[in-house]
Amino acid sequence: MNNPQKNSTCLIHLVGAGPGDPELLTLKAARLLAQAEVVMVDDLVNPEILDHCPQARIIRVGKRGGCRSTPQAFIN
Repeated sequence: MNNPQKNSTCLIHLVGAGPGDPELLTLKAARLLAQAEVVMVDDLVNPEILDHCPQARIIRVGKRGGCRSTPQAFIN
């Protein structure tokens, strides 16, 4: 039986959101977000930045003390 994950490749980009103002996002960051299939988002990211990736599956991976959060094993 073929394992599709064994033969597939993916490309991962780490994009910083800068100081949080969506207007200060770099052109490259905006282009990568527009092409993304999946975006993993920290709690500190300004929600307006996600306007650049309406097609993407958004996975919230932020951690806050005392709050429910995404398990680290899932993030890895």
